[in-house]
Amino acid sequence: MTISMLQWTEAELRKQGNRPITFDQEIKLMPELADRFESVSDASNYRVQGTIEQDGVGWLATVQATGEVTAHSTRSLAPVRVAQDFTFAELWIPQDRWGSDAADTLMDTTSVLTIPMLHDMIDIYSAVSDHIVLELPSQILTEDEAKEGVMPAGKDWHVISEAEYDAQKKADEKPNPELAKLKDLLDKNQKTDDNDPAK
Repeated sequence: MTISMLQWTEAELRKQGNRPITFDQEIKLMPELADRFESVSDASNYRVQGTIEQDGVGWLATVQATGEVTAHSTRSLAPVRVAQDFTFAELWIPQDRWGSDAADTLMDTTSVLTIPMLHDMIDIYSAVSDHIVLELPSQILTEDEAKEGVMPAGKDWHVISEAEYDAQKKADEKPNPELAKLKDLLDKNQKTDDNDPAK
């Protein structure tokens, strides 16, 4: 039933009726993945498993993907190999039903990501590529960077960790005793001036 690279046309899906489509393939993502996303420089083949089932006005795809991707360190831009094993679900709706009352109702009641079927096709290959990037951690470090905790620095600047930033912020919020004394003195002087009948 598959054309190639985990893609199904709407016509093929309709032929299946209520019978689910199951798949378990190893796919090659390079060089297309790096061409689409600057944050990725390399990737292993990914094992992609899942099912596609008819669900009301569309088809629900549930997918698990496992592999490794090479991304850039968020600290130094050095290449870092990141192992991945993630699952996602997407509800694909034919373009002629997109925007219909039934589709809108379904979108309002489901927590699953809803996607229009561009070119009347479900494209799991591209969906896996998208989720590989979405699943990357917000902080990516090489082993040495993670061990040493050294941040980049230059003339008149340096990067601090989030923990250091929070500690610095808390320290800034603590009252300065010298400033507190000065404020008390000014307050006392103000009261004295206010009570001075000569003024």
